[in-house]
Amino acid sequence: MKRLPPLNALRAFQVAAQLGSFTKAGEAMHVTQGAISRQVKLLEEAVGRPLFFRVHQGIRLTEAGEQLAGSLQAAFDTMEQAVARVQADQSRQQIAINIPPTFATRWLAPRLSGFCERYPYVDLQITTNWVQSLRDAQGLDCLVVFDQAPWPRTDGEQLMLERHVMVGSPRLWRHDVPPTLSGLTLLHILNGSERLPVWERWIEEHQLQHIDPKPGLSFSTLDQAINAALSGTGVAIVDEAMIRPELAAGTLQCFNTLHMDGPYGYWFVDLSREGEHKATVRLFREWLREQVSDQAPKPEGA
Repeated sequence: MKRLPPLNALRAFQVAAQLGSFTKAGEAMHVTQGAISRQVKLLEEAVGRPLFFRVHQGIRLTEAGEQLAGSLQAAFDTMEQAVARVQADQSRQQIAINIPPTFATRWLAPRLSGFCERYPYVDLQITTNWVQSLRDAQGLDCLVVFDQAPWPRTDGEQLMLERHVMVGSPRLWRHDVPPTLSGLTLLHILNGSERLPVWERWIEEHQLQHIDPKPGLSFSTLDQAINAALSGTGVAIVDEAMIRPELAAGTLQCFNTLHMDGPYGYWFVDLSREGEHKATVRLFREWLREQVSDQAPKPEGA
């Protein structure tokens, strides 16, 4: 098959021929008159024939130009109609995805309108069930799991790693001075039936051996612990990404500048089969990557 001239050159010529002016063609295509002229020259070199007469009043098609312009107009009309048919006839696609409860309500939900606007033909079926193995994941197309490592023998990637901060309600402060931990209720999070040793790791990492991590209240989700902290019930160590709106609004306040990374994170697992359905899951996966990248801290001076 013979190689066609660049599509940009063909389009620039077609618009110039239709409007009878390089300047008007540039305005219509949001480029300069010079850019249109260069594209037309490129096309003339490709076909080996002049396509326009340059006259005092502007431009006029040569015989070869008239022949090409008529054919291109029909070709571009056909392409536009084909694209319009695909856009109008898109069948709806549905993705079944399971997500940890707090990730779903605090991180994903505020961003979902953007996904719906970009992909209006994709319906997300979101559940927040306790899924810990491929056996539990039957019937799902993909999932986000909260774990320390990727699932073996699966197509997955890490979306984000937890970055813990210690927070509480500003009502616990007195004259802008944070309270001492010894007088506060510690808020814990459960992972299934076991309590995550977040407080133990925090105490060890920051050498706070005078604090006893055992007493306190335990919750089945991080969201519940965050809500308890918002009400002033106690102090929690939580993933900063889940409470950015509260930190920005001042309804939660960090006790200090300390933080602790990991060891848990959020992992995307693609369970879809090949075909159009897998392509739709890929759209959602790429969109998630974009959202994580947008929220990542920017380097200093950037």
